[in-house]
Amino acid sequence: MIVALIITAVLLSIISGFSKAICDLSEEGKLKFKNYFFWWKDYAWKNKWKLKDNGVPVLKNGQYIPKFWQSDNLFVIFTDAWHLFGFIMRVTFGASFLIAGYLAGAVSLYYLFGALVNYIVFIGVFHIFHTYKILKK
Repeated sequence: MIVALIITAVLLSIISGFSKAICDLSEEGKLKFKNYFFWWKDYAWKNKWKLKDNGVPVLKNGQYIPKFWQSDNLFVIFTDAWHLFGFIMRVTFGASFLIAGYLAGAVSLYYLFGALVNYIVFIGVFHIFHTYKILKK
């Protein structure tokens, strides 16, 4: 059992590191995959927003219109590699961290609940600062 958990934690860490590399290479436009509109962040934003015939995003009341329901929030992970692999990176890194804590004897139900609350706070704070004009020009 312990060996399986150690192997799982290591594999999850490897997947997390691989996913981070995909995110960074996507942002830099250096991935070698041919479908730029999924793999390269500079092109993939077009999968998130409704576009006019000339490729310009549609605006309504000063806001971009999502291409499909929740393509700008809940289902953004399906619009491009950067969001998908960012999600995979966070989940696998968190899971490997929880397994390592369990192996160290530090995990209880309170620890697991705290890890869940911590992730919810992280996502909530990101959403607030990314969505509202606190940090934007």
